[in-house]
Amino acid sequence: MDRYVVFACISFVAFALIPAAAAQPSGAVTGRVTNGETGRPLPSVNVIVESTGDGAQPRGTSTGPQGRFAVDGLAPGRYVVRARFVGFASRSREVEVSAAESVGVRFALAPRTVGLDAVEVTAAPTVSETAEQLRKADIQEANPRDGGELLRTMSGVSAVRRGPVGLDPVVRGLRSGQVGVYVDGMRTFPAGPARMDSPLSHTGPSTMQSIEVAKGPYALTWGGGQLSAIRVETNDLFNVARGERLSGQLQTGYDSNFGSYDVTGTVSGRSDAFAYRVDGAYRTGNDYETGDGTSVPADFLNRELRAKVGYKLGDNQRLTAGGGYQRQDDVDYPGRLLNAQFFKTGRARLGYEYASGTGLVRSVEAKAYGYQTLHTMNNEGKVTYASENFPGPPLRVAVNADITTLGGRVVTQLAPSQDLRLKVGADGYRAHRDAERPFQIVKNGEPTTPGFYKSKQIWPGVVTADAGVFAQATRLLGPVEATGTVRADMVWAGADEEQVTDVYLDIAKPGNGALDADALDRREFNVSGALMLTAPLSEAWTLSAGGGTAVRSASALERYADRFPSNKAQTSAEFIGNPRLDPERSWQADLELEARYDRVSFTAGGFARRISNYITLQDAPDVEPMLPLPIFAEGPFRYANGTATFYGGEMSASVAVLRSLTASVSGSYLWGKNLETDQPALGVAPLSGDIGVRYEPPQGRFYIEGTLGGVTEQDRVASILGETPTEGYVTLDLRGGLAVGRGISVEGGVTNLTDADYVNHLNAKNPYSGTPIPETGRIFFAGVNYAF
Repeated sequence: MDRYVVFACISFVAFALIPAAAAQPSGAVTGRVTNGETGRPLPSVNVIVESTGDGAQPRGTSTGPQGRFAVDGLAPGRYVVRARFVGFASRSREVEVSAAESVGVRFALAPRTVGLDAVEVTAAPTVSETAEQLRKADIQEANPRDGGELLRTMSGVSAVRRGPVGLDPVVRGLRSGQVGVYVDGMRTFPAGPARMDSPLSHTGPSTMQSIEVAKGPYALTWGGGQLSAIRVETNDLFNVARGERLSGQLQTGYDSNFGSYDVTGTVSGRSDAFAYRVDGAYRTGNDYETGDGTSVPADFLNRELRAKVGYKLGDNQRLTAGGGYQRQDDVDYPGRLLNAQFFKTGRARLGYEYASGTGLVRSVEAKAYGYQTLHTMNNEGKVTYASENFPGPPLRVAVNADITTLGGRVVTQLAPSQDLRLKVGADGYRAHRDAERPFQIVKNGEPTTPGFYKSKQIWPGVVTADAGVFAQATRLLGPVEATGTVRADMVWAGADEEQVTDVYLDIAKPGNGALDADALDRREFNVSGALMLTAPLSEAWTLSAGGGTAVRSASALERYADRFPSNKAQTSAEFIGNPRLDPERSWQADLELEARYDRVSFTAGGFARRISNYITLQDAPDVEPMLPLPIFAEGPFRYANGTATFYGGEMSASVAVLRSLTASVSGSYLWGKNLETDQPALGVAPLSGDIGVRYEPPQGRFYIEGTLGGVTEQDRVASILGETPTEGYVTLDLRGGLAVGRGISVEGGVTNLTDADYVNHLNAKNPYSGTPIPETGRIFFAGVNYAF
């Protein structure tokens, strides 16, 4: 499939859809009201349509079960449409109804939370951060097994599959440690050196309220040490009406092919001063078949329990506390040398919030958190475990890893004047990592400890810490809204001198002889900044331009790994850390054009990025491998600094063709080059696009949606890092939902209806066969939800 043909088709459909809104029913104002936090429709909202000119009596109605409303028989003229609902901030919008016209209006109401009722609500446009967001409704309808799967529904964003769960985020070619991940404000890291547990894998999709992705250096107020960022908020503690002491929902579902079964539930309640919420989930899955019938190992078992409580201290203050525990067992990873025996993670956080909505200090937020994740892997079930399918003697290999992280954050928002808003704050974390690799060879049916291996450490008691301060100012400069952000970080990295081996010290620094233990410590002072300008070109069109620079320090694996497989290569080999790596610095520019009509929306944006001190890989021919396995045909390698460039962009358009029918189209393109190797950058996603149609009757109780996705072949690959070309493919997904009544709703559908046999280009390779991990064939899924 030619990439340019696909791109031309997507662009043609996008612009062809726009005129389709012209010939619609007239004499009415129609629309939909949703919860601005969850994206779910709001029923029983009062909608008032009032003329601004002739003094006619206001017309009113209320939204139906799906948040839809319609007011007919309106004379030509200008009207103000207001949406009001108890517990939510009212919104209004002025529209003009002409003869033979029906005007569409959509409202996303922001909940007024306990103790924060005085928060100022404004209809002014928010600052563009070249970000994309998924709300609760999108998350629920996507039927994900893992949070990483949700990212694949967003333009310019994807994820690396190494197994059935734990998909690792990729944002515009940035991957692994280049993408910061935050869950309820907590900077989140994986425990496993191989990133089997990506930062999103310990937060179940059923507990996610929203996912926001900042596609560049525009998330400096979230945290430091990242070139892009993802922010996840879990289910809202205060999204319950006052006085409702007990409410909740229970959901169960099943996916064929995967044989995946899940049960999730939540219980919540709220009084005048107190609120609570408890979320739980149980998920299990089995091997799946690809489109050509090949079986892929994909077992997993996941249990999760989370709880939150909140207490109102005063009219504008509240305390919150939360914690959770998750355990995963027996997770297959066909894209790794080992499988996961278990993950165990526990988290806790405490927060304080103040919001006045008036005066100089508009809000203050403080948060402290801590978590620990334990992780054990082994090669049971792999070809190295027995000698029948492996050319060498049987092996017993394991990795025991853990991470303990403590962190905090404080931020205040100020309003020095009517047209100026300031945000100032500080945040930081300290992460301690440890990982060892017990290794034995089996002789005559008995494992023996190989005495000629001097070290079993993957990384030796590594500590990384980051403390940063930031300031952000937003100001109106005539019609232009300008937002500037600056951030400064102090970074520390070091390793336990008692655990560092002489072998590692001999090989870690190329060309300069052995290191001493003191040379493992690193101190950095990094400054980042970004600027975004947003200007209205007309009532419907907006132009945004931005740019900035962000810094990322080398990860624990890149600094201190002692011959452990890399996440930055598609080849199975051993890689050596370099404690003297300089931090990566990205320079990025963005341009985005957006149009919002009553029935049409359109967005197109592009970016260019250059990364200096880009952390890449180079040969280390002077180093002996630690595990002389037949699969390690190449290497060892070591980490080194270089330079890389990227550019690309995304576009999307949607049209309300009819009151009940919405069509949409999207597409994305990415180009990247590693100047150090003079080859394409690793993991550049191919040109892709989607065309979707959704039917959802006004005041109806069901929806039906179909999505046709196309991806071109990708032959721009980093062959020196083991990356190979992949073929293009087309998939078709169908899904739908029905509100049965009495709090019961059902959803179901089929993904990959045509049973296509395909591979996502970013997927990891099977280290033994060298082939990328394929995606699933046809999957039928169904679920039932009961709300009480």
